[in-house]
Amino acid sequence: MKDFKHRVAVITGAASGIGRALAERCAREGMKVILADVEPGALAEVETHLQVSGGTALAVRADVSQAKDVAALAEKTIEAFGAVHLLCNNAGVATSGTV
Repeated sequence: MKDFKHRVAVITGAASGIGRALAERCAREGMKVILADVEPGALAEVETHLQVSGGTALAVRADVSQAKDVAALAEKTIEAFGAVHLLCNNAGVATSGTV
């Protein structure tokens, strides 16, 4: 994909760190961004930040370890924007030990 403008990005773990940085970059490229995370307060803050900056963003509280949340995320994305062009499954929890 060479042209990102008006495309749709779904980013999990979007409320902080790498996920937030990905969301900000996608918005700067003109993408419509679906933000997914388990932290509702931080998620709402990122959504507002992107919208105030001129981006199109929709926050969806989702725990990607729960199939029903992932299904709801997909449904809300398609209802809002009709497609997904980029999926960044960034959500996760690190623990000590071998991966």
